[in-house]
Amino acid sequence: FWSGNPTTSDLVHGALAGVANGVGILLLFVAYSRGSLRSAAPAAAVVMSGVPVLWDILVSGTSPSTVTSIGLTLGVIAIALSSYERGEPDSGSAGLFIAGLAGAVFGILLILLSYIGDDAGGSPLLLQRVVAFLVAISVARATGPRIFPSERSAFITSFGAGIFAIAAVVLFVLALRGGSLAVVSVVGSQYAAVAVLLGVAIRGQRMWWWQAVGLGGSSLAVALIAIG
Repeated sequence: FWSGNPTTSDLVHGALAGVANGVGILLLFVAYSRGSLRSAAPAAAVVMSGVPVLWDILVSGTSPSTVTSIGLTLGVIAIALSSYERGEPDSGSAGLFIAGLAGAVFGILLILLSYIGDDAGGSPLLLQRVVAFLVAISVARATGPRIFPSERSAFITSFGAGIFAIAAVVLFVLALRGGSLAVVSVVGSQYAAVAVLLGVAIRGQRMWWWQAVGLGGSSLAVALIAIG
């Protein structure tokens, strides 16, 4: 996988994906600070999964089967149900709008990754992570006194999250070799269901009834997409 012959287009798309990654994370944290985490997270997740689907169908000309289309629609709805948590009302609509904007940028990130060729190897993905890191460093330096967290636990957690993020990008690109952008994006976005299950199992968080419905919807959506 890591050995390949990337073209200029592959490297450009990798670099642009890095910019989208950094900007998307920035917007997401701004959304969290402007509104409610409980509504910002599902808004970003739904838009993130929807943008690649629309691009794949309207721009790339992909025509999913009826069963697959039902699975895609159900999958997007399941994401919203799984990730929403009841809490205090939002302080305003600004946070929700920025969360949707963050989701759109993350959707563009997925679209850009889909244009990296199968023979490109890992160089474009490495470039993507480097550019995303530079964007994050630039923002941190411009907005705060420290670039890296001072607490050791925060640093370790951030480092671990970065490792998982790298794995997610690699797996996403590998999945695109065997499936369409719309299908891979929606199936990959079911991470919200996994997050709910981990929260219940590890942290003892409460699962609301609509989240249980969302979990069932996620399973059914993946099954329909696989059948279709």
